[in-house]
Amino acid sequence: MQILKGVGAGAGRQSGRVRIIRNLEDACSLEWGEVAVFKKIARDVLPEIKRAAAVIADYGGLTSHAAITLRELGIPCVLGTETATRVLRDGMIVTVDGKTGNIYRGVMDWASRNDIIGVHETATKVMVNLNFPWLAARVAEFADGVGSVRIENMIIETGKHPYLLLNEGKLSGVLESGLEEILEAFHPKPVCFRTLDIPSDELKHLRGSAEPHERNPFLGMRAIKRDLKDNEVLKAEFEALRNLLDSGYSNLELKFPFIRDIPEYVRAVEILDESGIRPHRDLRVGASIETPSVALQIDELLDEGVDFVSLGLSDLTMCSLAADRRSTRVAGIFNLSHPAVLGMVEDVVVACHERGVEVYAAGYAATNYVLVRELVEMGVDAVSTSPDKVLRMRSFIAKVEDSLILRGMGRNS
Repeated sequence: MQILKGVGAGAGRQSGRVRIIRNLEDACSLEWGEVAVFKKIARDVLPEIKRAAAVIADYGGLTSHAAITLRELGIPCVLGTETATRVLRDGMIVTVDGKTGNIYRGVMDWASRNDIIGVHETATKVMVNLNFPWLAARVAEFADGVGSVRIENMIIETGKHPYLLLNEGKLSGVLESGLEEILEAFHPKPVCFRTLDIPSDELKHLRGSAEPHERNPFLGMRAIKRDLKDNEVLKAEFEALRNLLDSGYSNLELKFPFIRDIPEYVRAVEILDESGIRPHRDLRVGASIETPSVALQIDELLDEGVDFVSLGLSDLTMCSLAADRRSTRVAGIFNLSHPAVLGMVEDVVVACHERGVEVYAAGYAATNYVLVRELVEMGVDAVSTSPDKVLRMRSFIAKVEDSLILRGMGRNS
């Protein structure tokens, strides 16, 4: 019997015993195979979530960090139920369908089907996004590289605020260790390091935190803006990169996230050069297009000599449609396929290709088949999807590319 409905945000279906998670202490006591139920999933509990059979939350959406992480781990997830913490009780047995968003009482029997998916060759590169270094060895064989290494979980798993790690002299070491595991697994395929991007509300529970309250942290002090304000953290990130490059990892790349204006990119590159990494070492440096202000100034950005461009459609959509990507109340207008968003994306792709600059899509958009079809038809050079989608996305893109070839042949006949 169906008892709840939410947004299906993670792969597969699983049954298990409910455990209501009210705080970090509850999360730490979560047992393997339980269904974790939250009001809202804080980032500091994510290291504990990997023990869950499935995850349910009252709040959250498809592009929230929790949803992205759970898809990477292959854990079924339903968000935005609004009432799960009131309807469900500790010890109840439920089945969570991460595809439909349905939650059922008891254990449901499903017809089994073995999906045998081959490794398809595609002209469009199929890369992965990684939050957890230990996943790298599992997917490296099937992916063309890593489009985005998200370093935030490496920091959160220490339980310490980045400033505390910095003061202890440990920040660069933590990043270096996690990155090295990924670089080793993927060598010689490219691995793109994304500098720190974590909103203030997800840092508050870490030791050493003194984060101020922000009404909307996703539009607040985050990403490269924060790193430029507190550039000792950025310098520690660059120290980790320098050490890895000195160790011989030639497959390392760098990108700056959530740039709001061109001078931010310029200043970040200046600090990179001041760190001594370039021009003595070969390091490709790119920018993530996640705001309309930069998408509409793509020519000016390209004039600064970016080596590649990454598309972040979730933030680009949030900023374009004035719809908080984490809000369930405005989820109905959060449309990644909105003509305004796709129009900007196409303009970016065209401008980049005219200048010989590679452009790829990373994040949730690269897990959505409808969007991926649009992106491949626009001519993006790569998509960077979640680890659980690599083989299926390869198969799907191969079919899209075949259809484009046939369509072209039809026009020419």
